[in-house]
Amino acid sequence: MDYALEDITAGRYREALTSCISWQTKFGENVRIGENVVIEEGCEIGDNCFIGHNCVLRPNTIVGNNTKISHYFSSEEGAMIGNNCNIGVYSHITKDVVMEDWVFYGIGAVTLNAKHILYGRDGDTILEAPRICYGARIGAQVTIMPGVVIGKEALIGARSLVTRDVPEKECWVGSPAKFVKVVPVEEYL
Repeated sequence: MDYALEDITAGRYREALTSCISWQTKFGENVRIGENVVIEEGCEIGDNCFIGHNCVLRPNTIVGNNTKISHYFSSEEGAMIGNNCNIGVYSHITKDVVMEDWVFYGIGAVTLNAKHILYGRDGDTILEAPRICYGARIGAQVTIMPGVVIGKEALIGARSLVTRDVPEKECWVGSPAKFVKVVPVEEYL
């Protein structure tokens, strides 16, 4: 069952929330939203989600069920976040990123989607959104470059710079990130 904004806003936060959240947003059941959150048109938030203080969800961002988004997160237009994800504080995902189910996305992690920065120059920017597959774990302050695919159940160490695709069930660390070992079987979902 979808809920309207007025169903999830009450008490002292109502005025602050309603001034920053599009009335076109679709909310599932039991959604909790912090202060100073901006949710733009066309967004959908699944059941049992938490969105922390000072988050920004740009147009058409989709958030699956049972997902926790920590404070100061931002997503660009068309981002898709799966079910049961845990997203760390001060993190960011770019336009059209797909984050599948059960992803852990660490504090300050970011994705990039433009291979060439054309700011102030002629030409069209070509965007290549990264994809983070089922059960992947992304450490704190990881940067994922344009078009990179992080495989199913892969593990990326903190502060790594991921410049190429990471196969499923592999652990990569460093700048640039390199293969270190296979993720132990006991850590699979």
